[in-house]
Amino acid sequence: MSNKRVKQLIEGKNFFHVFQPIHNLIEKRIIGYEALFRSQLFDAPEQAFRSADSYDQLFELDKLSVTNAVKYFSNFRLEGGELLYINVFPSTVGRPEFVPFIIDLVDSTSLRRGQVVIELVELEAIKSLDDLKYNTRNLKDSGFKLSIDDVGKGSSSFRLMIELEPQIVKIDQYFIRELPHSTLKQKMIESLVGYCYETETDFILEGIETARELEVAKQLGVRKGQGYYLGEPAPLEVKS
Repeated sequence: MSNKRVKQLIEGKNFFHVFQPIHNLIEKRIIGYEALFRSQLFDAPEQAFRSADSYDQLFELDKLSVTNAVKYFSNFRLEGGELLYINVFPSTVGRPEFVPFIIDLVDSTSLRRGQVVIELVELEAIKSLDDLKYNTRNLKDSGFKLSIDDVGKGSSSFRLMIELEPQIVKIDQYFIRELPHSTLKQKMIESLVGYCYETETDFILEGIETARELEVAKQLGVRKGQGYYLGEPAPLEVKS
């Protein structure tokens, strides 16, 4: 991957976001949206961020992505109080300048800090858990919400659930695949739902793609979910 394309991505801000709804499955309503990064320069978001990282531009791209997601979301019509979930790399969140940056950004919009969920993605090794713990604690103390994405996908996600005490965990879509036919996956989901209930942590099941998957998930106690069956990523409706 050439540095030229990374420059086009960052200096030209050659990217955009679409938003996928997150549902309360019991009340049958949208409670938030995940901002999903897209760029015509790259086949997949991960490829864009890995390319930026190879030229020491990951932090810059992450900041630009967060800025675009927050400003875009604040300019569109919402039913009232929906949360914005923003994917951010742990190395970005762990930097000392991140907390003042996100505070200034959100406070410059119509959003409340409590509407913004910083969602840690599991696409890199965590270099300093102490820095990450310190900053995530500051984020929560400042009114933001913390989520861990794709729990169960990486080797450290369950450890982070304990170390960082997030208000929200999103379970990797591996667990929803074949869920209606897998007793082991059903037991795992029940166990995680129970853990989250005991620790007052919101549990979101990702990747729901069929009516049967949704039905089984609800039978297992899952109250919140996301996936193509519930709603595809798309632009948001402009405020009138």
